[in-house]
Amino acid sequence: MKVRFDRVDLHYLRLRAHQKWGRWDSDVISLSVADLDYPPPQEVQQAVERWLREERTPYGPPAGDPELREILARKVRRRNSIPATAEEILIIPGTMFGIFLACFLSLRPGDEAVLTPSPVYGPFWKNVRAMGATPVPHDLSLEPGFAYLKETLASRIGPKTRLLMVCNPHNPTGRVLRRDDLEAVARVALENDLTIFSDELYEDLVMEGEHISMASLGKEVLDRTITVFGFSKAFGIPGYRVAYLVVPPRLRDRAVEAMEHIMVHTDTLAQAAALGALEAGERWLKPLVEHLRDMRDRSLRRLEEMPGVACTPSQATPFLFVDVRSLGVSSEELCRRLLEEGRLVVQPGTHFGPSGEGFIRLNLATSWEVLAEAFHRMERVFHKMR
Repeated sequence: MKVRFDRVDLHYLRLRAHQKWGRWDSDVISLSVADLDYPPPQEVQQAVERWLREERTPYGPPAGDPELREILARKVRRRNSIPATAEEILIIPGTMFGIFLACFLSLRPGDEAVLTPSPVYGPFWKNVRAMGATPVPHDLSLEPGFAYLKETLASRIGPKTRLLMVCNPHNPTGRVLRRDDLEAVARVALENDLTIFSDELYEDLVMEGEHISMASLGKEVLDRTITVFGFSKAFGIPGYRVAYLVVPPRLRDRAVEAMEHIMVHTDTLAQAAALGALEAGERWLKPLVEHLRDMRDRSLRRLEEMPGVACTPSQATPFLFVDVRSLGVSSEELCRRLLEEGRLVVQPGTHFGPSGEGFIRLNLATSWEVLAEAFHRMERVFHKMR
Protein backbone atom coordinates (compact mmCIF):
# COMPACT_ATOMS: atom_id res chain seq x y z
CA MET A 1 0.00 0.00 0.00
CA LYS A 2 1.41 3.37 -1.07
CA VAL A 3 2.08 5.78 1.78
CA ARG A 4 0.70 9.31 1.26
CA PHE A 5 2.04 12.29 3.19
CA ASP A 6 0.96 15.06 0.81
CA ARG A 7 -2.46 15.60 2.35
CA VAL A 8 -3.82 15.77 5.89
CA ASP A 9 -7.30 15.57 7.38
CA LEU A 10 -7.67 18.76 9.42
CA HIS A 11 -11.16 17.79 10.62
CA TYR A 12 -9.77 14.60 12.14
CA LEU A 13 -6.76 16.42 13.61
CA ARG A 14 -8.91 19.05 15.32
CA LEU A 15 -11.06 16.26 16.74
CA ARG A 16 -8.33 13.87 17.92
CA ALA A 17 -4.92 15.60 18.03
CA HIS A 18 -5.61 17.63 21.16
CA GLN A 19 -2.11 18.79 22.05
CA LYS A 20 -1.29 20.09 18.58
CA TRP A 21 -4.64 21.02 17.02
CA GLY A 22 -7.66 20.35 19.21
CA ARG A 23 -7.12 23.01 21.86
CA TRP A 24 -7.12 25.85 19.31
CA ASP A 25 -9.97 27.56 17.46
CA SER A 26 -10.87 26.14 14.07
CA ASP A 27 -9.18 29.00 12.17
CA VAL A 28 -5.79 28.41 13.81
CA ILE A 29 -2.91 26.57 12.09
CA SER A 30 -0.55 24.72 14.44
CA LEU A 31 3.11 24.01 13.71
CA SER A 32 3.83 23.49 17.38
CA VAL A 33 3.75 20.16 19.25
CA ALA A 34 6.00 17.41 17.84
CA ASP A 35 3.21 15.30 16.36
CA LEU A 36 2.87 13.97 12.81
CA ASP A 37 -0.27 15.07 10.97
CA TYR A 38 -0.52 11.71 9.19
CA PRO A 39 -2.34 8.52 10.24
CA PRO A 40 0.08 5.81 11.43
CA PRO A 41 1.10 2.82 9.30
CA GLN A 42 -1.57 0.15 8.91
CA GLU A 43 0.69 -2.40 10.61
CA VAL A 44 0.10 -0.62 13.94
CA GLN A 45 -3.66 -1.20 13.87
CA GLN A 46 -3.17 -4.77 12.66
CA ALA A 47 -0.80 -5.60 15.53
CA VAL A 48 -3.14 -4.09 18.13
CA GLU A 49 -6.07 -6.05 16.72
CA ARG A 50 -4.00 -9.24 16.77
CA TRP A 51 -3.11 -8.81 20.45
CA LEU A 52 -6.72 -7.92 21.27
CA ARG A 53 -7.81 -11.29 19.89
CA GLU A 54 -5.18 -12.98 22.05
CA GLU A 55 -6.78 -11.46 25.19
CA ARG A 56 -3.54 -10.34 26.81
CA THR A 57 -5.34 -8.89 29.81
CA PRO A 58 -3.40 -10.08 32.91
CA TYR A 59 -0.41 -8.20 34.30
CA GLY A 60 2.71 -8.66 32.22
CA PRO A 61 6.42 -8.52 33.04
CA PRO A 62 7.51 -5.13 34.45
CA ALA A 63 10.28 -4.86 31.85
CA GLY A 64 7.90 -5.48 28.96
CA ASP A 65 6.74 -8.27 26.67
CA PRO A 66 9.56 -10.82 26.10
CA GLU A 67 8.79 -11.17 22.38
CA LEU A 68 9.01 -7.42 21.80
CA ARG A 69 12.17 -7.07 23.89
CA GLU A 70 13.90 -9.81 21.93
CA ILE A 71 13.01 -8.11 18.63
CA LEU A 72 14.28 -4.78 19.96
CA ALA A 73 17.52 -6.34 21.18
CA ARG A 74 18.17 -7.65 17.68
CA LYS A 75 17.34 -4.20 16.30
CA VAL A 76 19.79 -2.30 18.54
CA ARG A 77 22.55 -4.84 17.86
CA ARG A 78 22.06 -4.65 14.08
CA ARG A 79 21.23 -1.00 13.57
CA ASN A 80 22.74 0.82 16.56
CA SER A 81 25.80 -1.43 17.12
CA ILE A 82 24.85 -1.71 20.79
CA PRO A 83 25.58 -5.27 22.02
CA ALA A 84 22.45 -5.49 24.18
CA THR A 85 20.48 -8.58 25.20
CA ALA A 86 16.73 -8.70 25.72
CA GLU A 87 17.41 -8.48 29.47
CA GLU A 88 18.84 -4.99 28.97
CA ILE A 89 15.78 -3.74 27.03
CA LEU A 90 13.02 -2.12 29.12
CA ILE A 91 9.69 -1.12 27.56
CA ILE A 92 8.49 2.19 29.00
CA PRO A 93 5.44 4.49 28.59
CA GLY A 94 7.06 7.08 26.33
CA THR A 95 10.43 8.81 26.14
CA MET A 96 9.41 11.37 28.77
CA PHE A 97 9.32 8.53 31.28
CA GLY A 98 12.82 7.60 30.15
CA ILE A 99 14.02 11.11 30.97
CA PHE A 100 12.35 10.90 34.37
CA LEU A 101 13.79 7.46 35.11
CA ALA A 102 17.35 8.49 34.19
CA CYS A 103 17.08 11.46 36.56
CA PHE A 104 15.43 9.34 39.27
CA LEU A 105 18.24 6.78 39.15
CA SER A 106 21.12 9.27 38.88
CA LEU A 107 20.31 12.45 40.81
CA ARG A 108 19.74 13.52 44.39
CA PRO A 109 18.98 16.99 45.80
CA GLY A 110 21.96 19.29 45.32
CA ASP A 111 23.40 17.35 42.36
CA GLU A 112 23.91 18.77 38.87
CA ALA A 113 23.15 17.42 35.40
CA VAL A 114 24.82 18.87 32.30
CA LEU A 115 22.44 19.18 29.33
CA THR A 116 24.34 18.83 26.06
CA PRO A 117 23.72 20.35 23.65
CA SER A 118 21.28 23.03 24.75
CA PRO A 119 18.82 24.62 24.17
CA VAL A 120 17.08 21.27 24.49
CA TYR A 121 13.69 19.58 24.94
CA GLY A 122 11.88 21.07 27.94
CA PRO A 123 11.42 17.88 30.04
CA PHE A 124 15.22 17.60 30.37
CA TRP A 125 15.16 20.79 32.44
CA LYS A 126 11.97 19.95 34.34
CA ASN A 127 12.91 16.43 35.41
CA VAL A 128 16.34 17.49 36.67
CA ARG A 129 14.68 20.19 38.78
CA ALA A 130 12.02 17.73 39.98
CA MET A 131 14.81 15.71 41.64
CA GLY A 132 16.01 18.81 43.50
CA ALA A 133 19.05 18.97 41.21
CA THR A 134 20.32 21.78 38.98
CA PRO A 135 20.38 21.63 35.16
CA VAL A 136 23.59 23.07 33.73
CA PRO A 137 23.35 24.03 30.04
CA HIS A 138 26.11 23.34 27.56
CA ASP A 139 25.05 25.53 24.65
CA LEU A 140 25.85 24.86 21.04
CA SER A 141 26.67 27.76 18.79
CA LEU A 142 23.51 29.61 17.84
CA GLU A 143 25.15 31.10 14.79
CA PRO A 144 24.48 29.51 11.37
CA GLY A 145 25.42 25.85 11.43
CA PHE A 146 24.61 25.17 15.10
CA ALA A 147 28.16 23.92 15.74
CA TYR A 148 28.65 21.59 18.71
CA LEU A 149 31.22 23.22 21.00
CA LYS A 150 32.90 20.11 22.34
CA GLU A 151 35.91 22.12 23.53
CA THR A 152 33.79 23.81 26.20
CA LEU A 153 32.03 20.73 27.58
CA ALA A 154 34.59 19.95 30.30
CA SER A 155 34.22 23.47 31.70
CA ARG A 156 30.57 22.73 32.56
CA ILE A 157 31.49 19.81 34.82
CA GLY A 158 31.73 20.50 38.54
CA PRO A 159 32.10 18.51 41.77
CA LYS A 160 28.31 18.07 41.98
CA THR A 161 27.84 16.80 38.40
CA ARG A 162 26.40 13.29 38.30
CA LEU A 163 24.70 13.03 34.91
CA LEU A 164 25.38 14.02 31.29
CA MET A 165 22.14 14.29 29.29
CA VAL A 166 22.58 14.10 25.51
CA CYS A 167 19.95 14.71 22.82
CA ASN A 168 20.96 13.33 19.40
CA PRO A 169 19.47 13.90 16.86
CA HIS A 170 18.89 17.21 18.53
CA ASN A 171 15.54 18.73 19.42
CA PRO A 172 15.00 21.63 18.61
CA THR A 173 17.75 22.40 16.05
CA GLY A 174 17.73 19.15 14.10
CA ARG A 175 21.50 18.83 14.39
CA VAL A 176 23.10 15.36 14.16
CA LEU A 177 26.17 15.00 16.38
CA ARG A 178 29.28 13.63 14.69
CA ARG A 179 31.38 10.77 16.03
CA ASP A 180 34.04 13.18 17.35
CA ASP A 181 31.32 15.14 19.19
CA LEU A 182 30.07 11.97 20.87
CA GLU A 183 33.61 10.86 21.67
CA ALA A 184 34.15 14.17 23.46
CA VAL A 185 31.04 13.51 25.59
CA ALA A 186 32.23 9.97 26.33
CA ARG A 187 35.71 11.19 27.30
CA VAL A 188 34.30 13.72 29.78
CA ALA A 189 31.98 11.08 31.27
CA LEU A 190 34.81 8.59 31.73
CA GLU A 191 37.19 11.17 33.21
CA ASN A 192 34.56 12.30 35.74
CA ASP A 193 32.78 8.97 36.42
CA LEU A 194 29.41 10.25 35.12
CA THR A 195 26.30 8.44 33.96
CA ILE A 196 25.19 9.32 30.42
CA PHE A 197 21.56 9.57 29.35
CA SER A 198 21.23 9.56 25.56
CA ASP A 199 17.89 10.56 24.00
CA GLU A 200 17.90 9.12 20.47
CA LEU A 201 14.18 9.41 19.75
CA TYR A 202 14.67 10.98 16.31
CA GLU A 203 17.12 8.35 14.99
CA ASP A 204 14.65 7.36 12.23
CA LEU A 205 14.27 10.90 10.87
CA VAL A 206 17.81 11.67 9.68
CA MET A 207 18.04 13.47 6.34
CA GLU A 208 21.76 14.30 6.29
CA GLY A 209 24.61 12.97 8.36
CA GLU A 210 24.79 9.68 10.22
CA HIS A 211 23.13 8.80 13.48
CA ILE A 212 25.61 7.11 15.83
CA SER A 213 24.45 5.72 19.16
CA MET A 214 26.42 6.88 22.18
CA ALA A 215 26.46 3.38 23.67
CA SER A 216 28.15 1.99 20.55
CA LEU A 217 31.43 3.79 21.34
CA GLY A 218 32.88 0.96 23.42
CA LYS A 219 32.26 -1.16 26.48
CA GLU A 220 33.30 1.50 29.00
CA VAL A 221 30.79 3.92 27.49
CA LEU A 222 28.10 1.24 27.17
CA ASP A 223 28.44 0.38 30.87
CA ARG A 224 27.49 3.93 31.94
CA THR A 225 24.92 4.86 29.26
CA ILE A 226 21.11 4.75 29.44
CA THR A 227 19.68 5.11 25.92
CA VAL A 228 16.07 5.85 25.03
CA PHE A 229 14.51 5.10 21.65
CA GLY A 230 10.88 5.46 20.67
CA PHE A 231 8.11 5.20 18.11
CA SER A 232 5.89 8.24 18.61
CA LYS A 233 7.68 10.72 16.33
CA ALA A 234 8.61 8.51 13.39
CA PHE A 235 5.43 6.43 13.32
CA GLY A 236 2.86 8.96 14.55
CA ILE A 237 1.64 7.04 17.62
CA PRO A 238 2.26 9.34 20.62
CA GLY A 239 -1.15 8.43 22.06
CA TYR A 240 0.02 4.87 22.67
CA ARG A 241 2.78 6.09 25.06
CA VAL A 242 5.46 3.52 24.31
CA ALA A 243 9.25 3.68 24.01
CA TYR A 244 12.19 1.59 25.18
CA LEU A 245 15.42 1.90 27.12
CA VAL A 246 18.74 0.15 26.74
CA VAL A 247 20.06 -0.03 30.29
CA PRO A 248 23.54 -1.23 31.35
CA PRO A 249 23.55 -4.33 33.57
CA ARG A 250 24.71 -2.39 36.64
CA LEU A 251 21.53 -0.27 36.54
CA ARG A 252 19.04 -2.81 35.23
CA ASP A 253 17.69 -4.21 38.52
CA ARG A 254 17.22 -0.74 40.01
CA ALA A 255 15.50 0.45 36.86
CA VAL A 256 13.09 -2.52 36.75
CA GLU A 257 12.31 -2.16 40.47
CA ALA A 258 11.55 1.54 39.99
CA MET A 259 9.32 0.83 36.99
CA GLU A 260 7.40 -1.86 38.86
CA HIS A 261 6.73 0.43 41.82
CA ILE A 262 5.92 3.51 39.74
CA MET A 263 3.84 2.15 36.83
CA VAL A 264 3.72 -1.70 37.05
CA HIS A 265 4.38 -2.11 33.32
CA THR A 266 3.73 -0.35 30.02
CA ASP A 267 0.22 -0.80 28.61
CA THR A 268 -0.09 -4.09 26.70
CA LEU A 269 -1.76 -2.63 23.61
CA ALA A 270 0.84 0.14 23.46
CA GLN A 271 3.46 -2.61 23.22
CA ALA A 272 1.46 -4.18 20.39
CA ALA A 273 1.51 -0.81 18.60
CA ALA A 274 5.31 -0.74 18.97
CA LEU A 275 5.51 -4.18 17.40
CA GLY A 276 3.38 -2.95 14.48
CA ALA A 277 5.66 0.05 13.99
CA LEU A 278 8.65 -2.27 13.79
CA GLU A 279 6.82 -4.38 11.21
CA ALA A 280 6.15 -1.26 9.09
CA GLY A 281 9.83 -0.29 9.20
CA GLU A 282 11.38 1.06 6.01
CA ARG A 283 8.16 0.73 4.02
CA TRP A 284 6.94 3.66 6.10
CA LEU A 285 10.14 5.44 7.09
CA LYS A 286 11.76 5.89 3.69
CA PRO A 287 8.90 7.87 2.09
CA LEU A 288 8.33 9.78 5.33
CA VAL A 289 11.94 11.01 5.42
CA GLU A 290 11.75 11.92 1.73
CA HIS A 291 8.59 13.93 2.41
CA LEU A 292 10.12 15.71 5.42
CA ARG A 293 13.19 16.58 3.36
CA ASP A 294 10.92 18.10 0.70
CA MET A 295 8.97 20.06 3.35
CA ARG A 296 12.25 21.28 4.87
CA ASP A 297 13.67 22.43 1.54
CA ARG A 298 10.48 24.20 0.48
CA SER A 299 10.19 25.84 3.89
CA LEU A 300 13.78 27.09 3.79
CA ARG A 301 13.17 28.68 0.40
CA ARG A 302 10.03 30.32 1.74
CA LEU A 303 11.81 31.66 4.83
CA GLU A 304 14.57 33.11 2.66
CA GLU A 305 11.94 35.41 1.16
CA MET A 306 11.26 36.99 4.55
CA PRO A 307 13.67 39.86 5.36
CA GLY A 308 15.44 39.60 8.71
CA VAL A 309 14.72 35.90 9.23
CA ALA A 310 17.52 33.31 9.18
CA CYS A 311 17.39 29.54 9.39
CA THR A 312 20.00 26.78 9.42
CA PRO A 313 18.85 23.65 7.54
CA SER A 314 18.03 20.80 9.91
CA GLN A 315 19.84 17.50 9.38
CA ALA A 316 17.17 15.44 11.14
CA THR A 317 13.80 15.69 12.95
CA PRO A 318 10.72 17.42 11.48
CA PHE A 319 11.83 20.79 12.92
CA LEU A 320 13.32 24.08 11.86
CA PHE A 321 14.75 26.34 14.57
CA VAL A 322 14.29 29.79 13.07
CA ASP A 323 16.38 32.81 14.08
CA VAL A 324 14.02 35.79 14.57
CA ARG A 325 16.30 37.92 16.74
CA SER A 326 16.29 40.78 14.24
CA LEU A 327 12.56 41.33 14.80
CA GLY A 328 13.38 42.91 18.15
CA VAL A 329 10.88 41.17 20.42
CA SER A 330 11.10 38.18 22.74
CA SER A 331 10.24 34.71 21.50
CA GLU A 332 7.20 34.60 23.76
CA GLU A 333 5.95 37.98 22.50
CA LEU A 334 6.49 36.97 18.90
CA CYS A 335 4.56 33.74 19.38
CA ARG A 336 1.75 35.67 21.05
CA ARG A 337 1.54 38.03 18.08
CA LEU A 338 1.65 35.18 15.57
CA LEU A 339 -1.31 33.59 17.35
CA GLU A 340 -3.35 36.73 17.87
CA GLU A 341 -2.63 38.44 14.55
CA GLY A 342 -1.84 35.49 12.29
CA ARG A 343 -3.80 32.64 13.90
CA LEU A 344 -0.63 30.59 13.79
CA VAL A 345 0.89 28.54 16.63
CA VAL A 346 4.64 27.91 16.84
CA GLN A 347 6.89 27.22 19.84
CA PRO A 348 9.07 29.91 21.41
CA GLY A 349 12.72 29.03 21.71
CA THR A 350 12.65 29.67 25.46
CA HIS A 351 10.61 26.46 25.88
CA PHE A 352 13.97 24.76 25.29
CA GLY A 353 15.97 26.81 27.77
CA PRO A 354 17.25 30.38 28.16
CA SER A 355 19.61 30.23 25.19
CA GLY A 356 16.65 29.55 22.90
CA GLU A 357 15.62 33.20 23.21
CA GLY A 358 15.31 34.81 19.80
CA PHE A 359 14.30 31.59 18.04
CA ILE A 360 11.06 29.79 17.24
CA ARG A 361 10.59 26.10 16.43
CA LEU A 362 8.43 25.01 13.51
CA ASN A 363 7.11 21.46 13.06
CA LEU A 364 7.03 20.63 9.34
CA ALA A 365 5.38 17.19 9.64
CA THR A 366 2.27 18.13 7.71
CA SER A 367 1.26 18.84 4.09
CA TRP A 368 2.66 21.63 1.95
CA GLU A 369 -0.84 23.07 1.69
CA VAL A 370 -0.85 23.65 5.46
CA LEU A 371 2.73 24.96 5.49
CA ALA A 372 2.16 27.34 2.59
CA GLU A 373 -0.75 28.98 4.37
CA ALA A 374 1.24 29.09 7.63
CA PHE A 375 4.13 30.90 5.94
CA HIS A 376 1.73 33.34 4.30
CA ARG A 377 0.34 34.23 7.74
CA MET A 378 3.81 34.44 9.26
CA GLU A 379 5.08 36.75 6.54
CA ARG A 380 2.08 39.04 6.98
CA VAL A 381 2.74 39.39 10.72
CA PHE A 382 6.49 39.89 10.24
CA HIS A 383 5.87 42.55 7.59
CA LYS A 384 3.53 44.40 9.92
CA MET A 385 6.14 44.28 12.72
CA ARG A 386 8.93 45.64 10.51
